[in-house]
Amino acid sequence: MQKKIFSTIFLILIAFISCGHAEALSNSSEAFLSLPFGHTFARTQKRMENSGAKVLTPRKESLTMEGFFEGYPAMFVFGFYKNKLLNSKAVYLQSMGDAEYDRAFYEALQKGFNSSYGSTREAPTANTRKAGKIMLRNVWTPDRYTTITLIYNAEMSKRFPGNSLSDRFIQVIYKYDKWDK
Repeated sequence: MQKKIFSTIFLILIAFISCGHAEALSNSSEAFLSLPFGHTFARTQKRMENSGAKVLTPRKESLTMEGFFEGYPAMFVFGFYKNKLLNSKAVYLQSMGDAEYDRAFYEALQKGFNSSYGSTREAPTANTRKAGKIMLRNVWTPDRYTTITLIYNAEMSKRFPGNSLSDRFIQVIYKYDKWDK
């Protein structure tokens, strides 16, 4: 599983660089993508801080941080099983205001996940926060306990949204449910 995570990171980085935009800011994407489920709250926080992310709300059951994911302003949200072990992680990316660049980044992420976890088809899904609007959703299940969801909201890539997570154009959500069963 660890090899697949690192190969995913590598493929995402290669695809992103091939898009022609290789600017680098403080970057927490590698730390986020390689964080294993089962990490403690303290280890998760420390690893993300070492990658440049800043803590917004530390709680025992969840941790919210902000930083950058491949140059995009990002909000990182971590959930912990019984306040101890990492069992979910999500990153919400804020648009830089260029819809074409945002779409190319989404496609690079999609290609990276497809090459690591097998191809999946994107499906339109209703936007739960805005009636009558749709988003594109991809779901991978690399093992029986892990689900990875990539959501693209094209409408949010045309502007600079506020701090609400619903205003983010890309959402990547990892859930691990081994302990929930």
